[in-house]
Amino acid sequence: MRILFFTVCCVLIAACSSNPAALFEEQVKHSTTPLAWTPSEAMHNAQAVPMPINPGWRPPQWTITAAEPRILISGVPSNYRLFSVALIKDKPFHIDVNSWCVNACLGFSKYALNPYLILMDAKGNVIAEGFGKATGMVGVISQELKGTVTTSGTYYLVVAADNRAPGETIVIDNVLLIGAAASPITPLRIGMGSYPFGSVGPLLNTEKTP
Repeated sequence: MRILFFTVCCVLIAACSSNPAALFEEQVKHSTTPLAWTPSEAMHNAQAVPMPINPGWRPPQWTITAAEPRILISGVPSNYRLFSVALIKDKPFHIDVNSWCVNACLGFSKYALNPYLILMDAKGNVIAEGFGKATGMVGVISQELKGTVTTSGTYYLVVAADNRAPGETIVIDNVLLIGAAASPITPLRIGMGSYPFGSVGPLLNTEKTP
């Protein structure tokens, strides 16, 4: 029984410690899923999921796997999910995006998908792109995207994996505030490495204001 238990533990640790760089090469870079060259193309390559509004303390999660379509971000392919949200002209909005530690943080190495956000209008015009204001700890990364829009309507949020440096410690080095230029902040270092896949949970929070 002890031998079996030890074997199972070793398998779990090995599975939870998959090399992110190798995983990216094998399952993302050489994937055959649709590859969008622009955010507008990405919007047409995926079916949008309505973004939850104030879902409570257990928001739904969506997995980003090798089966999802991909988008080029700074020349690097990344799998993504697409979400839709209704926004009102000149009314401040607050979008939270959570990304959870993969495999429940089992094993010696901790990894999480580092979300890259692209907000577009219904015509595919990019309203904002980059990282939101991020906070985090080992277990979950939380980002905020907030501001106002100039036209009421349905908007689309691409949540993609930041695959520029798989395996490296996650660092968010700027804040993106819609309606203002991005400004640098002190880098936030989280004790988790960047991973090409994971679980994300965007939500529209009407209980907060920018």
